[in-house]
Amino acid sequence: MTQLEPAALHAACRRVVAVVNGKGGVLKTTTAANLAGQAADAGHSVLLVDLDPQANLSEDLGITQNGAGADGGAALFDAIARGKELVPSHPGIRDRLDLVAADPMNTAALVAWLAAHRDPGGVLALARALAPIAPRYDLVVIDLPPVLEELRRIALAAARYLVIPTQSDISSLKGMRLIAQQFAQARQVNPDLELLGILLVLVPESARAIRDDVTASIHADFGGNAPVFRTVIRHALAPARDARKRGLLAHELETFVPSQAETFARLRQRAAGATVERAVSSTAVKVAADWAGFTEETLMRIAEREAERSGEGGAER
Repeated sequence: MTQLEPAALHAACRRVVAVVNGKGGVLKTTTAANLAGQAADAGHSVLLVDLDPQANLSEDLGITQNGAGADGGAALFDAIARGKELVPSHPGIRDRLDLVAADPMNTAALVAWLAAHRDPGGVLALARALAPIAPRYDLVVIDLPPVLEELRRIALAAARYLVIPTQSDISSLKGMRLIAQQFAQARQVNPDLELLGILLVLVPESARAIRDDVTASIHADFGGNAPVFRTVIRHALAPARDARKRGLLAHELETFVPSQAETFARLRQRAAGATVERAVSSTAVKVAADWAGFTEETLMRIAEREAERSGEGGAER
């Protein structure tokens, strides 16, 4: 593997986005999957990197459901611990979308390796693995577990941008604050790291007061001016369950929402005593629109940051 200097590593990883929160259950994996999937659907080439040993990205992308198999996380372990070239374990999992998968065994082995290599070379291990491959993509998205400090450390050392999904509950906000603290520490190794935005998730559509209160709290936690995404991902249990069950992303699930004519036909079938599978909820259309809005905001913010650095006279090294 090419041994680039830190500045060159970070330049190569200039469009790497890490999705992170110190608490589970805040849609980190769903955020990473839908950001990557919708960006790819919009014509961008995207690489997804799974650092979560639960490997829920594989479920969200339908690998488990369609029997496509997995490499057991070996690709990432071999690239970091053995210096091999990083090759996507699932190239073309969608058009313009590649995946580097994870699993409990190999991810645990990677954590053990990182624990034994806490020197600067170990901290930059993921950046070194990504540097040769990242420039081939318009976007690289990393999914992180809520725990496992070793994995978070290398992700923050490799990423240019952070996205922090959070719910409105106290535990989720505490997890967000933990990442804010670690963000400051990570910038000592990776001065290019930026907080791209905080994404409010799982809030009822009608709960405007809750949205406003949580947004005000986030601003206060970040010194009065936090980059909060305008898009809020609504709470919708049925589409989330349907999406993971089918291995579909939000915009893919949307296409399975029945038309009015199809709904009436299903009702007639039930009335006639037929067993009819439950239809995908029409709320899936609204959820897909939420994720599309978030993806558009994310890509626009990245473009704006790059334009600002270009205007400042050459921050893109």
